[in-house]
Order: sequence, then C-alpha cells, then structure tokens
Amino acid sequence: MFDFQSKERHIMLSPLEITLHGIEKIAFICVWGIGLAIFAYEAYFYIRLLLSFSPEKRWDNLGQRFANLFKYVFGQRRLLDQLVMGTAHFLIFWGFVVISLGTINFFGKGISENFSLPILGTSLHTPFLFLLDLFSLLVILGILIAVARRFFPNSARMPRGWEAAIILILIGGLMLFDLLSDGFNMASQGRCEAASFVGSSLGHLFANMNLSATTYQGYAHFFWWAHLMFFLAILTYVPISKHMHVFTSAPNVFFAKLTPNGKLSTPKLEDAEEFGVTRVEQFPWKQLLDSYSCTECGRCTDQCPAANTGKPLSPRTIIMQIRQHSEKKAPFLFKKQSDKFEERFIEDIITEDVIWDCTTCYACMRACPLLIEHIPVIMDLRRSLVLNEGRISSQGSMAIKNIEKAGDPWGLGQKKRSEWYQGLDVRHISENPDAEYLFWVGCAGALDDRNIKVSQATVRLMNKAGISFAILGEDEICTGDPARRLGEEYLYQTQAQAVVEMLNELKIKKIFTNCPHCFNAFKNEFLDFGGNYEVHHTHELLSQFIKDGRLKVTGDPVGEITFHDSCYLGRHNHIYEPAREIIDSLPGATRIEMKRSREWSFCCGAGGGRMFMEEDRGTRINVNRSEEALGTGAKTIGLACPFCMTMITDGLKTLDKIDNVNIKEITELLDERT
Repeated sequence: MFDFQSKERHIMLSPLEITLHGIEKIAFICVWGIGLAIFAYEAYFYIRLLLSFSPEKRWDNLGQRFANLFKYVFGQRRLLDQLVMGTAHFLIFWGFVVISLGTINFFGKGISENFSLPILGTSLHTPFLFLLDLFSLLVILGILIAVARRFFPNSARMPRGWEAAIILILIGGLMLFDLLSDGFNMASQGRCEAASFVGSSLGHLFANMNLSATTYQGYAHFFWWAHLMFFLAILTYVPISKHMHVFTSAPNVFFAKLTPNGKLSTPKLEDAEEFGVTRVEQFPWKQLLDSYSCTECGRCTDQCPAANTGKPLSPRTIIMQIRQHSEKKAPFLFKKQSDKFEERFIEDIITEDVIWDCTTCYACMRACPLLIEHIPVIMDLRRSLVLNEGRISSQGSMAIKNIEKAGDPWGLGQKKRSEWYQGLDVRHISENPDAEYLFWVGCAGALDDRNIKVSQATVRLMNKAGISFAILGEDEICTGDPARRLGEEYLYQTQAQAVVEMLNELKIKKIFTNCPHCFNAFKNEFLDFGGNYEVHHTHELLSQFIKDGRLKVTGDPVGEITFHDSCYLGRHNHIYEPAREIIDSLPGATRIEMKRSREWSFCCGAGGGRMFMEEDRGTRINVNRSEEALGTGAKTIGLACPFCMTMITDGLKTLDKIDNVNIKEITELLDERT
C-alpha cells in the first residue's frame, strides 16, 4: 500500500503523467493517425458538398458576427430559454471545451513527457487542473439530466433514438475514463495532485486495494487507451451523425443572417432563367450549413403554429431533409451530373402542402438555438412553384391577380379607397404636401369594413394630438407584401418599386401605419428599392403622445383585457410594449397575458399570404389562438393588426363565442377614452 498520508509529500511531488514508450507509442501514433485520416475524409466530403451549393457573401459586419458567436455559442443564450435542458447542455458544452484542452495535453504527454500546453506552465496550472475535474463531474451531471429528460419519460419533442444514446455514452465515457486513468496513475506512484480533487480522491480509494505498482499502471494505461478510443469515436462519428453541430454550430452562428427578421432576400429577376429553388444545390451554401448544424432538438417544430394544429409542416423535418437529400445527391453533384439524379427535392422530399402551410411567423427561427434560417427555405420553394410553374391555390392566385389588376388583394379597386374617410378631418397629400407624417392606411384599413373603423379612430386620435399628417387616398396601392409571401416575387418587386418611386417623388420622410405587414415592408424591405423612411406603427406614436400629455385619457373602465401580439410587429420587429403601455394607461384596465405572448406569441394564421388561402387541414390556427384568448377570462381581446382582427373575429365566430367578448384594436379603445 502506498503512502498517501504525508501532506508534505503530495505537496512537493506531483504525479508524473502517463507517457507512452516503444510499441505502445507506435500503436498510439498509428491509431491516432487513422482516426485523423477518417475525420479528414469526412470533413473533405462535407466541405466539398458545401462548395457545390450557390455562393453567398456572409462576411459583412464582423463585429456583430463575433458578438453573436459569444452570445449564442459560448453563452448558450437560446438554450437557456428552457432552464433544465439548457443548463444541462451548458454544462456539457463548457465541460467539453475545458476537457478538450486537457485532452490535447493528455495525448501530447503520451508522445513526449516534456509536452505541455503553454497554459499549464503558468500560474494557471493548478486552477486548470481543478476546472478539469470539476467540469468532468458537471458534464457527467449534464448527461444524467439529458438522459432523464429524453428517456424518462419519452419526450414527444425529443424522441428516443440510438444516435442520442450513442453520443451521451461516448461523452460520458470520455469523462469517466479520464478520471479513472488519473486515479490509477496517482495510486501507482503514491503521489496525488490536490487540485485534481476527483483524481486524488480516486487515487486514495484505489490505493486501499493494495495492488502492485504494475497492476495500477496497467489499469491506468487501460483507461488511458479507453479515453483515446472514445475520443476518436466521437471525432469520427459526430460528422456522420445528427451531432455534427459539435463542429458546425460556431460557424453556423457566425454566418447567420444579420438583416432584420422581417426582411427577405431580393433576387435579381431580369436575367434569371429559373426562379427560386427547384434543386437542392440552388440553395445558398448557408442553408446546407444550417442542415449540418441542426441538432434535431425540435424547438422549431414545437413553436410552429402549423405543426401545432395538425398540419404536415415540420420546420425541423425540412432542415433534416435538406441534409439527407444533399448527401444522397452528392456523388452526382461532384461529377456535375445533377440532372441524372432522379429524386426530386420538391414532390419526392418536400411536398407542396408542406410548402404552403407556413405562415412565416418567425416562431421557428426565434426558437432555434443555432440561428437556423427556416423561412428563407420556404420562400425560395414558393418562388419556384409560383414563378416557374404557376402552382398555387385558386384563392392565392386570385389574390395575386387582384393586386396586379386592381391594386389590392380583394380586387375592390382604387376608387373604393376614398370612401372610408368621408366626413373626417383628413387631407390628401396633394392638399397638405408639407405634412410631417404620411398615414399609410393599407388595403385592409381602407377596404375592409371592420378595419375601416380602426383607420377612422386613428384619424381622430392624430387630430386630437395635433399631428400634421396626410393620406394618399385613391393613389395608395398595395405594397406587394402578400404577393411576396405567396411567392410572386416579380409582382412584389413591381409594386414595391412603384410605391417607393411615388413616395420619393412626394419627398415623404415619415410614415405611420396600423398594418404590421406594411410597417415591415417600409421599414425593412423597401430599402432594397431606395425607400429609406422613418417608419412607426401607430401604437408607438400614440403611446408617446400619452406620455407627452398630448392625449388625455378618461372615460369608462376597460376591465379585464388580453392582448394578442402580431407576429410581424413582435417577433419580426421586436415591438411589444407600446400597445401594453396604452392599455395600462386606460381607466380600469386589467391586462391579462396569454401564456403564449410577446416573443413566444402564437400566430393568428394570416401571415405568409395565408390570409387569402383556405386552411383545409387540421385545426384552424385562428381557432387555436381564439381559444387561448378566451381561456384568460378577459372580456376584451386587444389587437394590433388588421389581419389579426379578421382571423380572431372568424375564430370566435367558429367557436360561437363572438357575442361573449369584445374584439378591439388598441387604437379604438384609446379613441373611445380621449
């Protein structure tokens, strides 16, 4: 039995780390070389496949890209939205980072006893050894949490699977064998390193077994080799598994889109022979990198309104299918024989109904820990269907034709736009060319009977606040947003260019609107056409006017009210508080939040052009949301979007609850009390 009792001895004598000699050293170099060769081959395959996709520049704004890297990769920000599993992953991630440094030193010592990482030759040597053992324990704890969460009971979002089990076993084994090797090595020498508190404890424990030094060394070397084999197994298994994100998550986050959430790409259509994406390699390379990085955690699908109401769309499945299809097609892409590959991406892999189920609500992209971009995939596929083949539902096709011929999705025509403001104190821009603001009414605000009331309330409030504003009346046309979201990019660009040219000719600088979809177009998308304006949602101005004292609130108490966040105002543009500030200023208002609110709000079902298409599969999204609003017990449902007004009203009618609750745009509530 070795002497572990002398405190002086194990302060002065640290254990010698394992160093290989002779045949064992040669075997190590051979095994290590084979492992690296396999990894290099796998990496070469995936990099080559990545380069087979369409080029795209993603090197802009490096400062923001590095900030994202620290926030979402090193800080694990979105994973921590779910505290238990997020904490487990946080422990595993940082444990892996720290232990990777220890592993480099571990294998370096295997070749040369003089090898040492620079950090281990400084005053940080002792703290590093402590962290190495600490994180080994924390990783094992994180793995136990992950196992319990995934397997006991089975999670619908994270189903049981052999791939998940394999990686947890490999990581757990990697930690365990490192600690066991340290313990037996210390026991063999009768020395311990106090900073390596787990290894030292194991060394004391093993010393009591009264084995020979040779036996202790045998066990130490056995677990050293086990650690090596598990490390190489991870190195070569991860790239061909769903855990490839271990290597690709950092670059995927670094190259994530930095444009506003609500901004889609604006392709050049003039010289294009084919539009959108029909073949998978037509996607930008970042979409394939997204698929490499997908952890299959299911957070995106868990938040998707289509998936939550029985539709076939699953954002997770789409991203997985890109990788699976690409890997099968790779040999043909490498030989430049893409046309000989028979499996079609649209139809054989992703069906048309899946493509049209999306409401572009951004819930999937907000939920993804690695900033994977689902909506651009859907939009490129829609562009292909509509522009290349004219494949769209009759309702969607009618909305597009109406925008093209009449300037609005319902085909009511320009003259109809002048009726809503008759008798109101509001002037056309030609009569008030120096107005501070242009009130962009939008198609629904000018043509839909229910939403016309909101436009009228807006005019009255702006007049009460003493704001100088004007409207376009019959000169206003659709921004083209519905056409873009329905895949008719050519019509959208035509509409957008016409609107921008008109507003720039009028020297418009400031715009406010009630429609979040118009707001998004002006604020984020019209920049591509030279439209650079100061854009406000009406609630932003009204909230400020209350604070400034321009609007005095009085009148009847509101009572209990719940507020539904619009996707294009909230998740797409981060505007959550103005409507709530207005509600809180109203007399007798008690605001009750729905469980799904603010950035986790549930879509009304109208986005992505779905406002103009029938929902013929599963439960209606607007019914799902209306049920949640009713479940709060509030007598008033507050809204911020004309599309939401239509969808929530229809949802309550379907539930036969339309007479049980008031449906009000927040602007109307304020107008009634000023």
